[in-house]
Amino acid sequence: MKPASRYAITTAAGLLTALALAAGAQNSPAVPDLDPADCSNGTFLTEPAATPGLVADCRALVSIRNHWTRQTVPPGSDLLTWGTGYTTRLTAWNGIDINYQRVDTLDLRGNGLTGTIPTELSQLTHLALLYLHDNQLTGPIPAELSYLTRLAGLFLRGNQLTGTIPAELSYLTNLYGLDLRGNQLTGPIPPELSNLTNLAYLVLQDNQLTGTIPPELSTLTNLEALGLGSNQLTGTIPPPLGNLTNLDQLSLLDNQLTGTIPPQLGTLTNLEALGLGGNQLTGPIPPQLGNLTNLTTLSLSGNQLTGTIP
Repeated sequence: MKPASRYAITTAAGLLTALALAAGAQNSPAVPDLDPADCSNGTFLTEPAATPGLVADCRALVSIRNHWTRQTVPPGSDLLTWGTGYTTRLTAWNGIDINYQRVDTLDLRGNGLTGTIPTELSQLTHLALLYLHDNQLTGPIPAELSYLTRLAGLFLRGNQLTGTIPAELSYLTNLYGLDLRGNQLTGPIPPELSNLTNLAYLVLQDNQLTGTIPPELSTLTNLEALGLGSNQLTGTIPPPLGNLTNLDQLSLLDNQLTGTIPPQLGTLTNLEALGLGGNQLTGPIPPQLGNLTNLTTLSLSGNQLTGTIP
């Protein structure tokens, strides 16, 4: 191990001291914490007294930054530019958009972030878009995210998140897109998600979700994409999903679904992709699927279907 250059080594005792200090440095934060006081003393904001809301957002961002930089943050991460050098001003921090003197976008996708999602995110109360996908985040989805009632997009896909989907996310009634795919989430799909009546995209595929598909999801009539594939879902396909007439993508691939294919799916005439393969579906192929004249992709393979092809 090469000792840090700031440790002078002149004697054998000095060498031992340097090695001890270097070893201690490995167990301490690689990046110094930011000081929340810099949000109100003119360092990060030019007129903090005139923008109290932005001062509050700044303090939350400082806590978020300190949380993640105490984990392993790779070189080049947007987080490492916050509060340093030419990016001392909050308005220049990478991955942040400010509108009407409040932070409304936090985009840290693909930053190599590790560790858990900080609950301090809930303090960014004007946040509309939260992009944390394609990192290496672990642990649960904090229920505290439900305080972000202005959120239109929540993107957590492509991490290593565990635990269940918090039912509290149902309080985010302004959500347009909820993307949790590609994690290690377990447990059932909360039927409370049916309260998110503005959702256009609900993507939960590539997790380890169990239980049945809540028929309550059929009330999300603004949905354009519903992705529940590659989980461990059981039970039958709820016929009321035929009410989701704005769907252009429906994926239930690679689960453990049983029963027959509901003929009601034939009412989804906007569908371009329908994936039902890799389940344990039985019975005939409903001739009503012939109504899906916009289909470009149809997967029925890997089931136990019988009868003729309509």
